[in-house]
Amino acid sequence: MNTASSSFLCTAVIFILPLICVLGAAAQQSSDPSDPVILRTAEIISAETAKAQKLTPQEPSRGEKDFVELEDRVIDPVFAPHNGASLALGGLPTGGGFSIGPDYTRNDLFGDNLVSDTSVVGSTKLWWRGQTSLTAPSLFNGFLSARADAAYEDAASMYFYGEGPDSATSGKSDFRREFTTAHLETDVHVSGNRIVVGYIVGGLLAHIGPGRLSNPTTDLYPASQVPGLSRQPEFITGTGFVHLDFTKPGFSNPSGFRLHAENTQFWDKTLHSYSFDLLNTQAEYYFTFANGMRTLAFRARNETSFVQGANQVPFYLQPTLGGPDDLRGYDRYRYYGNGSSVVSAEYRWSVAQALEMALFADGGNVYQRPGLFGVRNVRGDGGIGFRFKSKEATFMRCDVGVSPDGVQVWFVFNPIFGQLHRSY
Repeated sequence: MNTASSSFLCTAVIFILPLICVLGAAAQQSSDPSDPVILRTAEIISAETAKAQKLTPQEPSRGEKDFVELEDRVIDPVFAPHNGASLALGGLPTGGGFSIGPDYTRNDLFGDNLVSDTSVVGSTKLWWRGQTSLTAPSLFNGFLSARADAAYEDAASMYFYGEGPDSATSGKSDFRREFTTAHLETDVHVSGNRIVVGYIVGGLLAHIGPGRLSNPTTDLYPASQVPGLSRQPEFITGTGFVHLDFTKPGFSNPSGFRLHAENTQFWDKTLHSYSFDLLNTQAEYYFTFANGMRTLAFRARNETSFVQGANQVPFYLQPTLGGPDDLRGYDRYRYYGNGSSVVSAEYRWSVAQALEMALFADGGNVYQRPGLFGVRNVRGDGGIGFRFKSKEATFMRCDVGVSPDGVQVWFVFNPIFGQLHRSY
């Protein structure tokens, strides 16, 4: 060993050996059971363990237990049986009133690969709807689904105030709208139903007549000013759509983002005057906090009609605003136009397992041509809502909306921000 190596080795021993001794003494001291730090740590761990052993899961209230039992024993067997006869609630457009009727469902056809459903519902306002459908919900390991359906719907008294954002409450009238439809639908499901893409081809027969109330639209408005009031064509329809769902389930509401977009083409095959396209988009965002007990919910929806040449959009197929699903401080179908936009925001909080409350605000309006939407025409409202829930779904809600038009109280059986009823 040379002189340089010997000097380096001696120096290392001189500095490292004392360091090892110091670290060893510190380790011995820290492992001493009588050390105050160790004693305090052990005391805290023991206290937390004892506390955890005394904790029990939070029990729902007696009322919540009774509701769940009623749901399992009565509501589900009567309204949602796996097979056989039941009662159907809802299914009519907004304004139809409380509706109920018989339903017959089979989920076990062709080895549980085909579902049939037939129902007829009627309301206290003498609206009614009959429909039948066949659905193959899970083809090719859930990658594909198919559906065929047909329906007849009679909406006996729909409101009409005139077209455009400046329509007045004094122009309120009503008309009868009868739709006969048939559809064939194919959907592709990707990433566990987070992405659904599909196309629907169908047919629509429409008939418009006087409503049941005191001011029929056919008498109050001249046919020359209301497209489609006097004559109704037969339509072939084609709808392409995409649904994106990137939400996660939560205690009372999901968290995350949803997007729905669909474009429907209406081909007028008889009068050749009312062909148009209708683009419908809706975006939703949910932010949950306080262990899922609180939610900020936002929704933006737009419907725009596109026409070519001298074609017009029949008034009974125009986008509308007003009612329990958009501008909740205004009457049903308060505004008609070739396009509509609406935004909504809600602050929701869970009161109990089966009850949620919400503060909300809505804003939006209609327009006659794309790009004509202006801030000065925006209509707004605010209010409070009560949501009655069954498991994770809203089966009934009450919203009270306040606007310059007055106060509106809504009792409906569909969730807010959900997929809207499509009669066509």
